Amino acid sequence: MSPPIRMTSTTRAVLEVLLAAARQDVATYGLEVCKATGLGSGTVYPILTRLERIGWVRARWEESDAELRGPRRRLYELTGEGRAQAALAERPALSSRLGWSGHAR
Repeated sequence: MSPPIRMTSTTRAVLEVLLAAARQDVATYGLEVCKATGLGSGTVYPILTRLERIGWVRARWEESDAELRGPRRRLYELTGEGRAQAALAERPALSSRLGWSGHAR
């Protein structure tokens, strides 16, 4: 059975950032993912949208006082399934056996 998303190096990079945040039990926002991966928003946000669509990521709007901090941010966090898949993506040998592509960095 193939995964519902193509595991490219950019997708892996986004998942690594989300997994690091999950290990600290925090959600992260899109611009933070862009900065951490060195990828542009035109790359990161479509990946986050696809990950959310397949159920690996949950997104919510930040609860904040906009007057004090600026506009609200959309926060992203891995679901249980997303954590499991991100952990698998960290293991290149297993990813290779599953037929996932784009393992080189």
